[in-house]
Amino acid sequence: MTVMKRQFYKNHKANGDEYMFHLARDTDSGEVYVIRQADYVVDGGSEKTMTLYEFLAGGGNRQNALLQLIGSLVQEAAPH
Repeated sequence: MTVMKRQFYKNHKANGDEYMFHLARDTDSGEVYVIRQADYVVDGGSEKTMTLYEFLAGGGNRQNALLQLIGSLVQEAAPH
């Protein structure tokens, strides 16, 4: 299994924790999903995967960043 991913959001907390969000695609199955990687200064890191539906249902800055990335993938059509 090969996973292609592109980071679309990164958040730094005051305590040094860092969260990174990636849009990911499994090249074998074609499945598209979101990966949240957390780098906890004290407890170590973690990774969570979620469907696009699960992720977008939350609303907020992270979700807006993903929608902007998706929108950037569509080129404007030339006027007719």
